[in-house]
Amino acid sequence: MPARRRVAATAALATAALLAAPAAAVAAPPPGGVTLTLMATTDIHGHLTDWDYFQDAPYAAEDALGVARIGTAIDEVRAEQGEESVVVVDNGDALQGTPLTYLYGYGDQRDAVLANEVEHPMAQAFDAIGLDAGTVGNHEYNYGLDLLSAYEEDLDAPLLGANVIDVATGQPYHQPYEVIERVIDGQTVRVGVLGLVTPGVRVWDRQHVEGVLEFQDMVTAAQQWVPQVAAESDVVVVLAHTGQGTVEDAAYDPSALPEDVAGNIARMVPGIDVLVAGHSHQDLPETVVTNAVGEQVLITQPAYWGTSASEVTLELAPTPEGFEVSWDEGFAPVVTPHYGRDIPVESQTVLDAIGDEHQAAVDYVNTPVAESLEELPAATSRYEDTAIIDFINQIQLDTVDAALEGTEWADTTVISQASPFSRTARFPQGQVTIRDIAGLYIYENTLTGVELTGAQLRDYLEFSARYFVQTGVGATFDPATGTNAAYPDRPEGVPDYNYDVISGLDYVIDVSQPVGSRIVGLSHPDGTAVTDDETFVMAVNNYRQSGGGAYPHVAAAPVVYDERLEIRQLLIDSASASGTIDPADFFVENWSLTTDAQVEPTDPPVSPEPTDPAPTDPAPTSPAPTGGVGDDVAPGAGGQGSLPQTGAEGPTVALVAAALALLLGGALLARRRALRG
Repeated sequence: MPARRRVAATAALATAALLAAPAAAVAAPPPGGVTLTLMATTDIHGHLTDWDYFQDAPYAAEDALGVARIGTAIDEVRAEQGEESVVVVDNGDALQGTPLTYLYGYGDQRDAVLANEVEHPMAQAFDAIGLDAGTVGNHEYNYGLDLLSAYEEDLDAPLLGANVIDVATGQPYHQPYEVIERVIDGQTVRVGVLGLVTPGVRVWDRQHVEGVLEFQDMVTAAQQWVPQVAAESDVVVVLAHTGQGTVEDAAYDPSALPEDVAGNIARMVPGIDVLVAGHSHQDLPETVVTNAVGEQVLITQPAYWGTSASEVTLELAPTPEGFEVSWDEGFAPVVTPHYGRDIPVESQTVLDAIGDEHQAAVDYVNTPVAESLEELPAATSRYEDTAIIDFINQIQLDTVDAALEGTEWADTTVISQASPFSRTARFPQGQVTIRDIAGLYIYENTLTGVELTGAQLRDYLEFSARYFVQTGVGATFDPATGTNAAYPDRPEGVPDYNYDVISGLDYVIDVSQPVGSRIVGLSHPDGTAVTDDETFVMAVNNYRQSGGGAYPHVAAAPVVYDERLEIRQLLIDSASASGTIDPADFFVENWSLTTDAQVEPTDPPVSPEPTDPAPTDPAPTSPAPTGGVGDDVAPGAGGQGSLPQTGAEGPTVALVAAALALLLGGALLARRRALRG
């Protein structure tokens, strides 16, 4: 691995000292011991600067974020504690999430990164703050293994991933761990850092990793590697790109490859001092658990997008072999979160490092594409049919329909699904830019087409309709309280991006009925009812098709179209080709909500079966750090809710299925136990 390099980090210390608020006193270690400080981030998702590319403006002061903000905090801590006593780590999902990282991942600058003509801007930013070690997150694989390899080579810090196995060799594909040596107060301290990533990558980025990489259960991998790391280290830090989870240790099934297991790792694997969690986009600075042999373990999960970094102060007591983390009274580990909103300025070192790349992204998103004849807002798309979602669906439908000409599916009815990713997206009347389209379609999803029967499609729509809270018969539907219904597998509520609408068929969602009995009048545009044995081809994004969101049938359905075309680029190309966005060309009001109790079920409803663990996120590019389940919008942009998490904080699918069956009074269909964001 390349040697660690800090770009101008030492010079930045003097500046940081001037910027810092009144400095906290340097902690006092136990007699003969030393103080070690860990600075940790997670789920940066390409947010290098405090700039909202979708609004073409800085974030509001209360929502300030980004690596450049965190870089200032890191420099302040180094100035207070001493540079050698500070270790900086990142917990993954850095490589994807903004138009900037899109431009250098899928866009026009990708080839320059692959050819080593330009250093990836994410690597430049991490090098500028002096990153010591990082781990891969699931989104590191979104742009393919060649781009990931180029990024890894650009980083000065090692990129870890002990549970990612190269199929060809049977060995870890990434470096499993790193031992970082520091000389603190004249004494050598060894910090062992192990990296792990949620195994959902095998589902969400199957097109990139299938047959090349395997993803081992995280607890199993930790049990294998922690003893080795501990034997070489005084302090053991696990970078685990996974949410804290809810699976009981006694019920833990490694063969199920659970998605969110930070708590299980900390409790079930002795020898860990600090575990950095992530993936679920929660702000959980400090959780202390007791492991299986009675040791205390600190879990810290910083907020995402660089809205915070965790400063973990570890007092190390001397031992005959070196040092150990003290949990004695007065010396126990302490976590101090540093929030972007409290950091007065961005690091000039980071801004200088990625200034050209940032400007390239600003220029890219402000490129005009077409003229819209009307303003098309997305604000109500989650509870009423809107033109802006039909814009997505019509282009997807037309693309797949045209591709099927001359094939055996040429005469099959093509339909399309789309989700309301953002409550704040809008096309203005007049000039529409790439920024406007990217604000509507915030993920790097590609388009696929799958074959479904009428019966399967009805199950699919019933599963989507669980997004709504059951409302009284005849009552007025209230969007403020009627969406984002909570379930055992979605205790914080079904997110907006996990609600799908269909174009190409007509239907009504009766929200006065229980889940499983809500879809009414499913029919063709001419009024002909859809029959169970009819065949359809549904245009669907690769995240949903690969099992994202746990929709029934779609992951196992025959794939009849997959040209790996990126949906956002299809929207841009279509709008650019026509030059005009006219709702008359694509808007058809084909679905609606009702509370009129149009059906009276005679049998207990059967809840549509989730077919895969609900990964929660295709790929974030814009949510608020406030938590919740609304859309994925930028902090301060008026959305409600948190980012699509690449992992719901919920039980495994097996437990979820049982809980849903009890809740809904129906039997679930047989499940597949295969596990994006």
